[in-house]
Amino acid sequence: MKNIIYLGELSADLVQDMMINLKKYNINYSITFSYKSSYDGKNKDVVVKENVSINDTTWDFCLTVSDEELGTALQLFCNTNPLEVIAILQPRAFDFISTRNLNAMIKIEYSENDPDYNKTMIVSITRMDSTSRQYMSNLKFFAGKNSDIISLYGNSIHPHMALLNENHNSGRCFCFQARNNVPRDIAIARIALPTILQTDMSNIWVDFSVDKVLTEEIDIVYANVNQSTLTGIKELFLANAIGPAYFTGEQGFVSNAGNIPDDEGFTQDFMDMTGLSPWAPSEINQMTIIFSTDSTVIN
Repeated sequence: MKNIIYLGELSADLVQDMMINLKKYNINYSITFSYKSSYDGKNKDVVVKENVSINDTTWDFCLTVSDEELGTALQLFCNTNPLEVIAILQPRAFDFISTRNLNAMIKIEYSENDPDYNKTMIVSITRMDSTSRQYMSNLKFFAGKNSDIISLYGNSIHPHMALLNENHNSGRCFCFQARNNVPRDIAIARIALPTILQTDMSNIWVDFSVDKVLTEEIDIVYANVNQSTLTGIKELFLANAIGPAYFTGEQGFVSNAGNIPDDEGFTQDFMDMTGLSPWAPSEINQMTIIFSTDSTVIN
């Protein structure tokens, strides 16, 4: 979960850096120019257009950065009042000499126009490298901030993941919901582990809870052991598997289920994650990110 929070902070910093540079160089009107990238030394062309309409939404301006060999590297759509930004990136086109995640695409949606949050962000990443059987191909998560509280939910797709049962061939989707109190450095999180084909989310936290999925896999893998041994195996694997999980400070995970930490920050309101609902795994598994054209809708 810390990795997801880190990605959210990184994405927020990226959007902030973009906006700072746009303001620094007064790029808020139609203009075309080129520059040499400090990453790969190649020329990048920049085109800024005003009042661009995409998918029935009119944006104050659109900025497009293109690589001379790899095509579009970045598209940024921006409204300034209230602030709303969509950034679509092809990292490979920014850094031609990179050898990792050559096909990856990133989409960041930032808004200060949500009735329920001061600030929101949705980060989507597709087509990441297949580095191992457990690798993550696609990721999508929401982060909403109100004062010092960050609420999260989302999905990560692992097409070939196996937990204990090596014969499992439907992959796993990590569906998660979480809440973080930043100054108190505490968090609560819940995870479900459906397959990547799952479409029904109505009872996801029960039907695919970590403890239930692990129990089912233990029963398959250790089907031939005696009951006493099986009980011991389950106690080993399931001791901390029942959600939700609680985290504090540098210690990280401290307890789970009904064993709420002795910290006054864990109020009922803080622990109520109703409404933090991930997307269906099948949707995220099939998710694509593309650059927009005059006739293409932003996915």
